[in-house]
Amino acid sequence: MVVVLDLRKGELERLGSRVLVVADTERLAAGQRVLQEVFSSRLVRAVLVVAVGPDVRLPPALDGESRRVLWVGDPCGILWDADTGEAAHGPGVSSEAILIDLLTQPEVFDEVVNSLGDIPYGTASPGWRIVAGRIDPEVLAQAFREVAERFHGPVPQDTASFNSPLATALPVLSGTVDLPADLLDALIPEGPMDRLYRQAAAQVDRAARALDDLSYFSPAPARAAITDEVIAAGRALAEFRDTVARLFSDIDHADEAAAETLAFHGIRFATPAGMGSAEIVGELRADVDAALAERKSLTRLVSRLRQLADHSAPIGSAAFVGDLRRICPDELLNALHAPADFPARLVDRFVFWRRSRAWWREQLSLGAARTALDELRSRLERVAASEWTLGRARTHTSDAARMLAAVLNEVCGQVSGTLMDWSRAEAGQAAAGPALDEEVTVRLRDRGGQLREVITGDLLDAVSGWLEPGWTSLEHGDYRDAQSGLELRVDETLRQYRYHLVHRGVQERPDFGTGDAGRQQLVDAVWRQSQQVVRALSAQPGGQMLQLCGDRDLAALLHQAYAVRFAPRAVRGQGNPPGVVWTRSGQYAGTLRLVPLRPGTVEENWSGDGT
Repeated sequence: MVVVLDLRKGELERLGSRVLVVADTERLAAGQRVLQEVFSSRLVRAVLVVAVGPDVRLPPALDGESRRVLWVGDPCGILWDADTGEAAHGPGVSSEAILIDLLTQPEVFDEVVNSLGDIPYGTASPGWRIVAGRIDPEVLAQAFREVAERFHGPVPQDTASFNSPLATALPVLSGTVDLPADLLDALIPEGPMDRLYRQAAAQVDRAARALDDLSYFSPAPARAAITDEVIAAGRALAEFRDTVARLFSDIDHADEAAAETLAFHGIRFATPAGMGSAEIVGELRADVDAALAERKSLTRLVSRLRQLADHSAPIGSAAFVGDLRRICPDELLNALHAPADFPARLVDRFVFWRRSRAWWREQLSLGAARTALDELRSRLERVAASEWTLGRARTHTSDAARMLAAVLNEVCGQVSGTLMDWSRAEAGQAAAGPALDEEVTVRLRDRGGQLREVITGDLLDAVSGWLEPGWTSLEHGDYRDAQSGLELRVDETLRQYRYHLVHRGVQERPDFGTGDAGRQQLVDAVWRQSQQVVRALSAQPGGQMLQLCGDRDLAALLHQAYAVRFAPRAVRGQGNPPGVVWTRSGQYAGTLRLVPLRPGTVEENWSGDGT
């Protein structure tokens, strides 16, 4: 990193290994004290001074072998051919900001400092031929606006189930797939509820067998015995139904207190393997990571998580009490408690006995009783699995998914708002300056769609980092802690990304980036196919370039030049000339010319006050 110290604006606030000092030539000597502090600091490895204005005067601090000075006689510059001496008017606008921006690239800074070490007196006049890779402000503003809309557009309804390489618990907990068979075996063999069921089943079966054994010659006591068996079966069925209903009402949602009650009634209650808090959050994370890697819509992901939260939330066993009465209605129990009599007339018994027995069997409703009994057990086991055994796991899934959706929704709003602010700021910026070749900038104007995808991909990569501290909180059930510090993390990353876009461009992946997101295609289409980049990098240092000095300053320059060639790392491998400095910035590519000054040009001011 290069620290910029502008003596025209104020005192030094901090130091770094590289310090770029900017000052007017008239007041440079007045900075003697500050310069001494800079040079004496052990934090500083290299100092480069940009002196702006005519008649360069250097204080004692810049005397000796450590002197590294670029003299900018006129920041508007003049077109000058160092070999022939021919000159022409420059663009007429200041290029000081571009020079400062260029020198704050560490790679360029280091190369300029090294080159000045080979130049007499360590002082030179800078010039250049540069291709600009800065995105046109209107194009960037539009891209920011469109990405903002993608991050905070209307939330779509997503009915897709959760699919991830690790998704074994979530489909079960959300009801996407049926409950496993082992979970549905909820009654402990020979436990109270299992015995109650078996007793009722045995009683219904005994009554059915007695009815099957009824013959034409069976006496009246046999028919009475069947009636007694049916009544007993009705009592057993009613007891089982009412016991299940009481359990559903009393327990409702599973908690620590429910465990004792369920154990007393012989019902299994233990979270199955693979459905603990760690596994649930692990699957949520895998799904979110997959969605981000596939560049899926964040608003759609929010919708999916909310849907998962709704579907996995347990409703409580009390909600199923009504089902028990539909499975085993009171009308059925009434028929069992007061069974119909066998037809009593002799002629009916003699002529239509078989038909009468069939009619009686239907009236006794033993088949319906056995069906109801089995369905009651099935409903008990299914509710025990979904609301009790998996109750806490489903609650954790629902709460974690809902909090995760809230976190992502907050991220969407913050990112969208920031991007809209950036869009408004860019809309008021000027286009690339005439001091630069704009071919790459023009090419970028035609790549708005690719630009939007690159920015979207970068921000989706950042989401993974924003979520990272919250996963542990979700796993431990500290749901609100998942949002702790989120706003600050998002704000800091966006600030860094804004700096990245301004100083390095979209061609360079940000530090938090993990995917290509179409970046390479953009680089190939914009930079690698640019002939202006090739010509700027191959420019002869003695040819015509924009020299940052005035017409009368040319007499102070020698007709020889040193070249510092630089380009973004993204365009490496293009058959470029040797010695190119590859920068992390994607803003500029070209040749920086350093022209030595004639002996005696630099005046040394020893007064320390600039006079």
